[in-house]
Amino acid sequence: MRLASKLLLAVLLSCLSTQAYAVEPGVIAVPSMSTPNMDMPKPLITKPNMEAPVPNPKPPIGPNNNQNQATNKTANETSNQTQVTKIQQEVKPMDVSGKWSIRFDDRTDVVLDLTLWSSGSSKIMGYGTLAEKGEKNSMTASGSFVDPVLKLTAKSAAHELADQNFNEYYLDMFMANNTMSGTYVLELSGQSQGNGNVTAVRL
Repeated sequence: MRLASKLLLAVLLSCLSTQAYAVEPGVIAVPSMSTPNMDMPKPLITKPNMEAPVPNPKPPIGPNNNQNQATNKTANETSNQTQVTKIQQEVKPMDVSGKWSIRFDDRTDVVLDLTLWSSGSSKIMGYGTLAEKGEKNSMTASGSFVDPVLKLTAKSAAHELADQNFNEYYLDMFMANNTMSGTYVLELSGQSQGNGNVTAVRL
């Protein structure tokens, strides 16, 4: 074992002496091992995009767009007007044409008989007689519909004569089937004489 150790030591010393003498005197030997790179590797990070995203662009407002908006507005207005006209055509004034006998709930001795007819879209005209205490006086009537009420004024036909008393009945009535009912106000020569309920039956 000692012999082997001695031989190994002699070989190592021989190698060292060979490397040492391979360099000229006065020159520092440069190690044959390459120096490791101790620099930190650069991270692979991309630069962030700080620009704001571009919103979806709106189409520019030009003459064509204005024209389209105007066309749509006109079309909507026409459609709305058509619907209003259709509704007006469907909602017709009640038909009161014919003969009516009008009675006053608190005046059993008074009966107003009128013949009515339409004059225009909502105007009503008429004539008849007022029977009161056995006497009959000629009457005229005029009025109009204020949906759904018939507003009718019946007055003495001879009310123009200043020396005679004349009656005026102001009637507000609703219609159901062939019957009208509502309220009245009575004036005699312009002076209030009372009011109450009224019922009209078609003859």
